[in-house]
Amino acid sequence: MKISTIFYGFMITLLGFTKITAQQEVVIGTGTSSWYYSPITRLFENGASETIYDSSEIGTTGTINSVGWNIVSSAYATPTGNVSIYMKMTTQTDITTTTSVTGYTLVYSGSVANNVLGWQNIALTTPFQYTDSSKNLMVLVVHASGNYTLSPPNYAYSTVANKSSYYYSISNAWNDTRTMTTTSNRTNIKLYFQNLSTVEIEGNHSLKYYPNPVKNLLTVSGNQAFVLLEIYNMMGQRIAEKKTNDKEAKLDTSSFKSGNYILKITHKDGSTKTAKIIKE
Repeated sequence: MKISTIFYGFMITLLGFTKITAQQEVVIGTGTSSWYYSPITRLFENGASETIYDSSEIGTTGTINSVGWNIVSSAYATPTGNVSIYMKMTTQTDITTTTSVTGYTLVYSGSVANNVLGWQNIALTTPFQYTDSSKNLMVLVVHASGNYTLSPPNYAYSTVANKSSYYYSISNAWNDTRTMTTTSNRTNIKLYFQNLSTVEIEGNHSLKYYPNPVKNLLTVSGNQAFVLLEIYNMMGQRIAEKKTNDKEAKLDTSSFKSGNYILKITHKDGSTKTAKIIKE
């Protein structure tokens, strides 16, 4: 099958790209009060916490590769063992007193250090794809450390109604039969997104496109206005286009088949850029 000339041009141009993957930090919660029941309580041998963070608070999409909570007092030298962190996207807006791991993705399993004051940076063993900006993020943290301290780490929280719950016990590990206690104390969180890809061509323009891989909406932004966005398949066939006159636009890729595609951007000054995107 014949592949179009424009496709060869794309591939040659791609070889000249400098691609930089940047990390974006999203902090949710500004409260300075502190407590020790969530996300991990070291006052008891067993515990769990579940929290909802609204999509409007997150304000972006992409791959979450790390997470952290802010320890403001009583850092504890001994790591917390047997910690499991789960995440899921949801339309649920209010927390309940019962929960399970159904629908969740296990994103981290292991020990968590709590010996330093300030924000943690827990690298997820399975990065989480937060790809739908219309859905909220739920985080479930479970631990069965088997030990406790009378001076547990205290985490900063903000007062937000109907978004958080917790469980603790000396002898009974959490499972989906346990009743959670709801609270308006929602622990502040920091999400580390690996969601921006920057491409530079001869130092004249910069381009950001995210999330990549993309599931539904692809956001494209740059330092100069563009007038046309086009997506081509790997055979050089144009399968989508969008006319615009702005420095940012969104493309709906929900109907695309999984695979690799070429994004072509035409700027207002007539120059063009191309970039490779991956459809989940």
